[in-house]
Amino acid sequence: MKTFASKRAAALLLLITIAAAAVFGLTACTDPDGSDSDVFAQGAAITLAIAEDPVREITVDISGMDKDSDLIDVLEKCGVSYELDGTFLNAVGTLSPQAPTYIYLYTSVEADKDVSQYGTTTEYGGKTLYNSGKGALDMTIEDGCTIYIGTITY
Repeated sequence: MKTFASKRAAALLLLITIAAAAVFGLTACTDPDGSDSDVFAQGAAITLAIAEDPVREITVDISGMDKDSDLIDVLEKCGVSYELDGTFLNAVGTLSPQAPTYIYLYTSVEADKDVSQYGTTTEYGGKTLYNSGKGALDMTIEDGCTIYIGTITY
């Protein structure tokens, strides 16, 4: 009888632990303002500039997008056509350079800054942008950031 009571108490304790983990686990994913921390808040936006002739600037509403979204997700969200070969962007919008000219990505996101000896900067919209050390599928998207899609000739 004692064994049955011990097993029953252990099962009850296990159920309470699972219920507590589920409740506290769900609340841990919520920001203090009550929003889901895995998506961008209402009103979040980025500036996307494409070096077409003239430069096309798009304010992209990223509200509700996953915070792990990348540049390709942003292009798809705002309906900009692109050509991707593996991880390499060959064309964006009407920007379709031919070798030895290639698509080149600049960003205001410090975490994506190219820190190699080849790192460069450009100015756009009153911000200093760094050439991205990451490709389009890995770039960080942050509320308020600027991404400039230009070209470079090697």
